[in-house]
Amino acid sequence: MEKKLGNFVARKVGNSTALTVPSKAGVKLGQRFELIQEDNDTLIYKTIDSNPWFNGEYDNIDFKKEIEKVGNPDTMQVGKENIPW
Repeated sequence: MEKKLGNFVARKVGNSTALTVPSKAGVKLGQRFELIQEDNDTLIYKTIDSNPWFNGEYDNIDFKKEIEKVGNPDTMQVGKENIPW
């Protein structure tokens, strides 16, 4: 789904040209993007940060509940798994 967020004017910032991103776009500070220029001069910014620790993917995981299910590797006795041979 496409939605128009407004019209923006490129401005000079140091030695670069900058485009403003409105807050309603939901971009977080430090979020990373790649810029693609198509043959018709259309510019497309795509997010490239796929780290779930930083992009919010793990925000709603109950890690205590997960540890109860699978155990805590920090407290397991490695090499003493008690496997019947």
